[in-house]
Amino acid sequence: MFKAVKRLFGFACLTSDILSIIVSFFCAYLIRANILPLIPYFKERVFFPFEQYIPVGLLSSFFLLLTLFLLKGYKQNPGVALHQTFILLLKSVFLSFFLTLSGIFLLKLLYVSRTFVSLFFISYLFIGTFSRHLVSLRYRSSLRRGIHSRNLVVVGCSKVTRELLSELKSDSETGFSVRGFFLPSDDEPEGELEDIRSLGIEFLGNIYELPSFLEREVVDAVVIAEDIQKIKNIEEIFILCEELGVELAMSMKIFPHINTPIYFEKLGDIPLLHFAMTPKASFQLFLKRLIDIVVSFFGIVLLSPLFILVAILIKVTSEGPVFFVQERMGLRGRRFNLYKFRTMVKDAEKKLEEIKHLNEVDGPVFKIEKDPRLTPIGGFLRKSSIDELPQLFNVLKGEMSIVGPRPPIPSEVNEYERWQRRRLSMRPGLTCLWQISGRSELDFDTWMRLDLQYIDNWSLTLDLIIILKTIPAVLSGKGAK
Repeated sequence: MFKAVKRLFGFACLTSDILSIIVSFFCAYLIRANILPLIPYFKERVFFPFEQYIPVGLLSSFFLLLTLFLLKGYKQNPGVALHQTFILLLKSVFLSFFLTLSGIFLLKLLYVSRTFVSLFFISYLFIGTFSRHLVSLRYRSSLRRGIHSRNLVVVGCSKVTRELLSELKSDSETGFSVRGFFLPSDDEPEGELEDIRSLGIEFLGNIYELPSFLEREVVDAVVIAEDIQKIKNIEEIFILCEELGVELAMSMKIFPHINTPIYFEKLGDIPLLHFAMTPKASFQLFLKRLIDIVVSFFGIVLLSPLFILVAILIKVTSEGPVFFVQERMGLRGRRFNLYKFRTMVKDAEKKLEEIKHLNEVDGPVFKIEKDPRLTPIGGFLRKSSIDELPQLFNVLKGEMSIVGPRPPIPSEVNEYERWQRRRLSMRPGLTCLWQISGRSELDFDTWMRLDLQYIDNWSLTLDLIIILKTIPAVLSGKGAK
């Protein structure tokens, strides 16, 4: 219901972006055709006919709109600040520029001026920011003046009611005008009634007067902001709103300590409230899996010479198999076999009890810097993280992801506190926030909280940042044990 304003603003921004892209294309062409030739360096350079620039223009436009969608550029609030809009478009331009260059290479577009591509993206950065800001100012102005505003009444008289009404009063950009509130029953609460009236909200009577009010007044929506057990004839309110075609919303502060997103679903004719404990951005999760498949496949192909070399070194320097296979726990406790290059002597698992007292980290994990069970090249493989590369096969199989919490062994999970088990609610990965924040130098509690922070704030952009930061972290070898 309240998303309608944001959705309309998103459509307005999309329209603005398309127009800005068209204007930017012509600006880039005019600059390249009429201004740059005045500079000696560009005077002798090849200039293509107008129609030759159209394919690269379409390709660039596609990547711009795609990256803006992935960066949630069409889910912003109308009150977004100018600098936030500029940063958003700067990220989009940066990503789109490199995607376009990759597309030019893969599609083998011959008639392409990289100067034109650069001019196009620079033009869009400023024209797009300016036009989006104008849309924002115009949209906010219309909301403040009540244009297209919809009327809303609230049922309730509690702390939750007061919080909701305070939010509606303070935010003039919701697209709703509060007509007033109704008591949920005949009983008049002490204190709360006057507190709500002090907000300047009109008291419209008790719940029994709601039907006649909806029938004679212009009301677009009803919001129930009260414990449903305190509301008389709750089902009748639902039926009433359905018969009159009035939207109905309910506050879901039934469980005050739960802050998880809530979705409505239907299984056949059965309505369900879905409390999501993990990210539910289906399209982005699909892209994440697609990226995993592509990266792991090409990673295995490109690194196959290194795999062969490491396998030979392992066999030459120590007795035992090339790979170390260990049972780990993945998504929501699913067990799988994790692959690593063997870095320890044969039967190292059986010798663990002898050196457990040397453990250098807290919590239910075991790590020491100079493990006596390491093979001659085991220390190097661990320090460089080369021993982890066979997990690309786990990624390709779908048991792991490139980015995600590291997969624990079952015995570790048995010692987890209950809140720590939530790290299993997302597919495990090769690298995560822990990997770029000090690795084994961090205490176990910090490690767990970093994993939960990743789950709560997950996005493709965060994955990209982690991947880029993992490279220097691995090269430095800091915190590796």
